[in-house]
Amino acid sequence: MDEARSAAAFRFAGFTLDPRRGALIDGSGGEIALRPKTFDVLRHLLANAGQLVTREELLAAVWPGVFVAEENVTGCIAEIRQALRDNGRLLRTMPKRGYLLEAEVTANDETEAEGAGRGILPDARPLNEHATQPGRASLVILPFANLSGDLEQEYFADGITEELTTALSRVRWFFVIARSSAFTYKGRAVDVRQVGRELGVRYVLEGSVRKAGGRVRITAQLTETETGHHVWVDRFEGTFDDIFALQDQVAEAVAGAVEPSLQAAEIRRSAAKPTENLDAYDLYLRGLSRAYRLTREDSDAALSLFRQAVELDPGLALAKAYSAGHRLIRHAQGWSNPEELAEGVAWARDALKLEPDDPGVLRAAAVTIVRFAQDYPTGVAAVERALARNSGSAQVLLSCAWVYIYDCQPEKAIQLFERAIRLSPHDPEEGPMLSGVALAYLAAGDFDAAVHWADRSVRHVPTWLAGRRTLIGALMLSGREAEAREAAAALLNIAPQERDLETVLPPLRNDEIRQRYIAALRAAGVPG
Repeated sequence: MDEARSAAAFRFAGFTLDPRRGALIDGSGGEIALRPKTFDVLRHLLANAGQLVTREELLAAVWPGVFVAEENVTGCIAEIRQALRDNGRLLRTMPKRGYLLEAEVTANDETEAEGAGRGILPDARPLNEHATQPGRASLVILPFANLSGDLEQEYFADGITEELTTALSRVRWFFVIARSSAFTYKGRAVDVRQVGRELGVRYVLEGSVRKAGGRVRITAQLTETETGHHVWVDRFEGTFDDIFALQDQVAEAVAGAVEPSLQAAEIRRSAAKPTENLDAYDLYLRGLSRAYRLTREDSDAALSLFRQAVELDPGLALAKAYSAGHRLIRHAQGWSNPEELAEGVAWARDALKLEPDDPGVLRAAAVTIVRFAQDYPTGVAAVERALARNSGSAQVLLSCAWVYIYDCQPEKAIQLFERAIRLSPHDPEEGPMLSGVALAYLAAGDFDAAVHWADRSVRHVPTWLAGRRTLIGALMLSGREAEAREAAAALLNIAPQERDLETVLPPLRNDEIRQRYIAALRAAGVPG
């Protein structure tokens, strides 16, 4: 292996392999120990990502001029999979042929030239230390501006933004930053170059919505972040009755501007028309705008709006599913009651019958059914369908990860959480996301890692009670009893009426793990 390549740092799947430090670094900055030969095998696979590497080639590259048994390669491959928590999807064994590392890999400038054509993505090198561009056409859809002069119409502009984000994230050729991260720029005057650096995207889609009476005008422009040049700009007009057609036209035009070879028909086929009842859909959009704010007042308002939407159109599956899914937040924060949860489960089941192939419906319904009905087979089957249909959505990944935690498959959950964090690097809901990673590590028995992620969750959102509970349990299980008791006192200071732990904690399918978690919380001083 030549000197330039040996000095290259490879970034892939949330990890960094840094030969200068001789370390494999995970997404949290922690180092994962690898034997020297295992390290060299992984480095060779990364340098040849996307193409078959035979055992003979690995033997020649890592053990040059030395006769060793092929079992040495097998042992190194097993150690790599363990370090990456990979079940064979990232690093594939090709029977009687060799190995194939299927990952988008970025390398530093020293290997840019030689990486071309070898699986390394030279055009995806980091723009700064905070974010990297993926190999696919990457973009963020910034919140569309409301030009209606009516603050009550703000939700409508936000809904257009979200619908476009959802439509484009269904297309596997696009890497679309999640809605939550995009909305951190709402109301701010930002340079697209800055957005590109902060989010690691090549393109920014901006726009405005003017709604007056029954007429709608949508203006959008696509800008290349590196140069600031406009790639495409267009305007769409119509009546509110054909708002779905307008959304589809914008998404289709963006696809043609970013990736000329992409068949725009893919977006047309994936575009889900949730209802023809525009009054109900309008209420659904209003509900979404309130649900994301994570306050009791907004949550109550969101639930009311979702209910009104369903009353107008009982067949509006998205409203039923999102209303059901929002009850998890309400339950975790102590805002719900048993009747409300039962209604959520019923609506989730109805939504699955109405739209059995819509990723948004599948993910929201699945997590509700598992959380409140402990129907694990139905939930797991639903998330598997959701992932098959739209694995490019941070929301889909997040909900599916929670289902895998409940089903006590923490390794799968951790992988999905890490991908969701990459898709939504500045997510306002990062607290719950980080607490999910922590709970997955706790279920896996890695209590030190659980402490790390739970502490991040608490620091990010101090009022998120689930994160605090996970931190307490992880501290106690890792033997840090004094710190666990301090964390328990902090929890009770925020929520003095902490409820029965058997009720409030997630329904982990492995009851032994769940009871160990509950016992740790009680030992730390949490009542219930």
